[in-house]
Amino acid sequence: MFPRIARISDIAPVVANKKEIRFLLQPNGITLGCYLFMDTNTFDTPEALECRGIAFDQSGAIVSRPLHKFFNAGEKEWLLRESLLARTDIAGVYEKIDGSMIATAWFDGKLHWRSKKAFESAVVKLARQHLEELPAITQFASKVAARGWTASFELTHPDARIVVAQEKPAFRLLHVRDNVTGEYLMLDPKHEIHSLIAEHGVPTAPRFPGMSMATAIDSLTDMRDHEGYVVQFTNGDMVKIKCPWYLRLHRSISFLRERDIATLALNEELDDVKGALVEVGIDLTAVNAVEAKLKAILTGLLDQIEKIYESGKTLDRKSFAIANSKHELFALAMQRYQGREVPLVEWYTRNRLKQDFGLDSLTSEAVSEALEG
Repeated sequence: MFPRIARISDIAPVVANKKEIRFLLQPNGITLGCYLFMDTNTFDTPEALECRGIAFDQSGAIVSRPLHKFFNAGEKEWLLRESLLARTDIAGVYEKIDGSMIATAWFDGKLHWRSKKAFESAVVKLARQHLEELPAITQFASKVAARGWTASFELTHPDARIVVAQEKPAFRLLHVRDNVTGEYLMLDPKHEIHSLIAEHGVPTAPRFPGMSMATAIDSLTDMRDHEGYVVQFTNGDMVKIKCPWYLRLHRSISFLRERDIATLALNEELDDVKGALVEVGIDLTAVNAVEAKLKAILTGLLDQIEKIYESGKTLDRKSFAIANSKHELFALAMQRYQGREVPLVEWYTRNRLKQDFGLDSLTSEAVSEALEG
């Protein structure tokens, strides 16, 4: 089900019509393809699903392919409870770890660590610091990356808590993918990846062999101190199922005002909410409308930034600054000019969110009370 991607030319033209997906050159010379924001139509092709941090070197060759974008139970029609219970092609059930994804990349003849959107983010630096005490994992990661594979790990750390409290740091392997084919290598019990994992004693996300979809879903009711499960199918696709305890802590169900929905979308948390809302019988039309409005606004801002950049990219830095210093988006345009990540989401949250989205409720008072109870 996964597209073959050997070079950036195999994917960039296919998603070129999606302005929310950008391929941006990083300071280290690597180009990252990732969505900056999303709506219900963003991930409607296999190629778009790969735009979650896929990376290419200066020649255009692929160097890293983390997990593809997958969804929460209930978020899409084919992921409703009845459809999931009817599936007979389950390949594995894993714990959904409440942490931060850290993946490998191989370029310049050596291993590099990265997050979804950056090579030098705070969480990547935290991971590198923790990995100084785990040389066996680094050795494993180097062997994997050098073979043209990407290892994706989950970092949990007391200093990088998401929802579930962490007593001590942990670094656990989620999956290993072939960069070109997108194949999840650990699904093949005979693949050499299992020998490498055993050789280096690499800890993996907890697996639950033989667990059925029904058992997994039913066990969520009483689950505490965990996020839930990831269920993977034989074709490689996956679905997230999260327990009510986690969703309540995440405060997802209560976010039903326009600005709250927009905030969740900006923070990449709206997919959690959609699955929860469907479970309690709430129509997503109003939520999707807020998401679409946000996408249109952010797309327009990106277009403005790109226009400023294109008109002044041949200027020296001082001239570029003088020409654009009075523009509302000058700081972002300067980041683009310098080849850095454009922090549009942070800027928008700080400067425009309250102006564009109010606090009008998207549901009736009765529904809101029921959700709060």
